[in-house]
Amino acid sequence: MMSSHSNNEHLLASLSEREASYNPAVKLLYGPMTKTYHTALKKDSYPYVHHTYSSVVYALDLLDSGLPVYSERAAEILPVILQMQDRRQDSPTYGIWPYFYEEHLDQMEAPDWNYADFIGKKLVFVLKRHGNRLNEELRQGLKEAIGYACQAIMKRDVGPGYTNIAAMGAFVTLVGGEVIGQETLVQYGRNRLQRLYDYTMRLGTFVEFNSPCYTPITIEELQHIHEEAKDSISIKLSERLLHVAWKMMAERYHPRTKEWAGPHSRSYSPMLENYPDPRAHRCPEELLPYFSSEEERYFRCPIFDEEEMGYQSYATTYMHEAYCLGSFSKDMMWNQRRNLIAYVDNNGKAAYVQLRFLKDGKDFSSAVFTGVQDKSDIVFGINMALDFGDWHPVLDPVNGVFEAEDIRIRIEIGGYTEGLDRLSGDKHDYDAAVVIGGQTMRVKQLSAFSDMGEPRMAITRSEQQGTLNIDYIIYEGQRKEFDFHKWNQAAWVFLFTLSARAEELQAGSEYNDGSLYAWCEKQGRKMGIAIPVKPDRIGQLFRSNEVSFMAEDV
Repeated sequence: MMSSHSNNEHLLASLSEREASYNPAVKLLYGPMTKTYHTALKKDSYPYVHHTYSSVVYALDLLDSGLPVYSERAAEILPVILQMQDRRQDSPTYGIWPYFYEEHLDQMEAPDWNYADFIGKKLVFVLKRHGNRLNEELRQGLKEAIGYACQAIMKRDVGPGYTNIAAMGAFVTLVGGEVIGQETLVQYGRNRLQRLYDYTMRLGTFVEFNSPCYTPITIEELQHIHEEAKDSISIKLSERLLHVAWKMMAERYHPRTKEWAGPHSRSYSPMLENYPDPRAHRCPEELLPYFSSEEERYFRCPIFDEEEMGYQSYATTYMHEAYCLGSFSKDMMWNQRRNLIAYVDNNGKAAYVQLRFLKDGKDFSSAVFTGVQDKSDIVFGINMALDFGDWHPVLDPVNGVFEAEDIRIRIEIGGYTEGLDRLSGDKHDYDAAVVIGGQTMRVKQLSAFSDMGEPRMAITRSEQQGTLNIDYIIYEGQRKEFDFHKWNQAAWVFLFTLSARAEELQAGSEYNDGSLYAWCEKQGRKMGIAIPVKPDRIGQLFRSNEVSFMAEDV
């Protein structure tokens, strides 16, 4: 951890960088529009907008600097933020904020209820740390805004499965309730944290499992509760949950590649990005050895409450000194999921290997992944859902009917890709083999049951993305409509391996009674999957898709 002096230097430098983005006329930060699921604004019409969240973060940072001139600017920004909150008690968006000054909540594609948590949290810090430096009118406005945000949070009542928001909402209501003197909010926040604790301890991990972008947020929120709350019960619960989060992260840090081993429940980029922050929280001392240990590690854990979900998914991670490989046993092929992902030491720099299902170049969440892993080997399959989404599983529904000109399954190799030795096949009869550093990635299609016939394989380089792609092309041609409700078959199964040398593996597939079975056997031990070939509702697929692990791992 850096000294408080270094922290302040970092903060002042950050404030200086944002100076040019401040619009004194509107009293908000102005910058490029970032397209999300929730806004209806188009980049062509609104290339630049005034951002709500970054502006409230800016206001808090201005106050944290302690400089009078910056405090004056914060006092200009905060009333604008308060005015943008929906304070109409009969409104369906009561208590939340829009993304941008240019777009009212009523105009958004889908208002984001998380903004009650994200912005509410910053306002709690403003009032708790700096309330005595603000005028009475602004203090009162902040108290009201926090109360409205808490009402929105309680009305939504996110369950413990939405890990980072469950923790953040607990902080806003618990600490916010303490700050504005509302005991009902404190009780709700404590109970919400207790629910998260009970659920997590029963499961053994977070449902928002192993997320490079959201596990740090969960750690941050739990740390805030631990540091800021007065409630002794909540302090103890947050401390125990913090250990679960840090341990999940530490166990899966791969020292050689400096990457976060998969699988990942939610991730916006296949590789970690370096954002040093002197205010970052410190890992518990007893877990620090994980960040330098190159010993072989191999673990599997359930990630769902099976009684609640009606099915189970397992997360498997294999840690080798030169690479790591992770996979889920069941999940959707959403662009934030990393269902099968590896990181490999490519001569001192990291390369990644990930599985994708693409429709017109974008990840297609209606594709359903099923896989079983034994250390460096994975048997996996993909079948199709009839009641799910396109790019986003919920906000962008297609329900099995869509238009496309390109559909493909891709093994994508990215990161540092210099020196890759690409082979079109090898003596072990794989479709493709690529040498990455000292390891060889191999892939083989075991079977395809598809109304479109056998996929065509292609190996290409994308200079723009800097990736090497091994594609199984299901369709490529004129744009046309696809209706999976009319399809009898849409299932593909594969064998994937990653190791310094190919082991003697026996693998195969067979069709029986509507399902495609794929298996792999080594040293007398067998693992496999069975997936229905006919598209179905996603809940039914998750229940019907079956995995069987190697005998010693049952």
